[in-house]
Amino acid sequence: MKIDILTLFPEMFAPLKESIVGRAVKSGKVEIVVTDIREYTENKHKKCDDYPFGGGAGMVMMPQPIYSAMNAIDPNREARRIFMSPKGRKFDQSMVKELLKYDRLVFLCGHYEGVDQRAIDLCIDEEISLGDFVLTGGEIPAMAITDCICRYIDGVISGESLTEESISSGLLEYPQYTRPQEFMGLKVPDVLVSGNHKEVEKWRAEQAKALTEEKRPDLAIKYESRHEMKLKPSPFESIKTGDKRVEMRLYDEKRAAFKVGDEIEFTNEETGEKLGVVITKLKRFANFKALYGAYDKKLLGYKGGEEANPEDMTKYYSKRQQKKYGVVAIEIELK
Repeated sequence: MKIDILTLFPEMFAPLKESIVGRAVKSGKVEIVVTDIREYTENKHKKCDDYPFGGGAGMVMMPQPIYSAMNAIDPNREARRIFMSPKGRKFDQSMVKELLKYDRLVFLCGHYEGVDQRAIDLCIDEEISLGDFVLTGGEIPAMAITDCICRYIDGVISGESLTEESISSGLLEYPQYTRPQEFMGLKVPDVLVSGNHKEVEKWRAEQAKALTEEKRPDLAIKYESRHEMKLKPSPFESIKTGDKRVEMRLYDEKRAAFKVGDEIEFTNEETGEKLGVVITKLKRFANFKALYGAYDKKLLGYKGGEEANPEDMTKYYSKRQQKKYGVVAIEIELK
């Protein structure tokens, strides 16, 4: 991946040459190019800002230097162009997957009181905000998002570290300890030195959930509305292409927790590929035969010529289970 950063203050990006991101750049896993917008101004004094029309405090970045710089580094408009702006969509971990789909990203860092709207209209594909607070410019947000993205580029960090880290799982991370076993009268929890890996994993899961409920109840609520399911390659691809829009499940006590608006993460059993969907509607039926009779078979993932046979579902759920619990049709759409 290549990441370009347009800024008036290129010196601010020196930290990207250090630590994990710096090693990723040196190894060729990612290319980061910082461009000084001032080099593209047509003003002989390298001026890139001016007073706002209509009056007001502060200065506004002029459109010409931005437009010229952007088209110099990306003349064929091949990159995803992003402006770091408080008006943009708020950045979170789920957006990392979106941005990783692009081979090249360009971040425009605003400064002063803002950027001339014409530069945004002409040059930008998307606006992203780091959060609801005020900074002096877009350099720190661009640096933070670049750091976050680089961590998920293949080979930069081990897969085990990424899967166990905070937030990615939907919960805050459990407490961590290292040597010495006792420090200033505080001891490492006994379970962590017990050697019982099953109990360690149980303790960590309990701690992560408890900490999230205490410190970030908003994340805890969101976590409870997430579901994970494995699918065979054929139905997985049907959902991915938008052909299959209804998933069928037994309406047992575990699945009764489904709600409209919940998110489901499907995993391809063979490849491990993941796919996120949102539940748009739920319908309950007495059995799969009734469910099949209520839907267009294409919505259930059956293509032309394929026979939709509700008896096939007895491979997974017995008629006794269907009679006891009933079944649920989960109508979904891609995130």
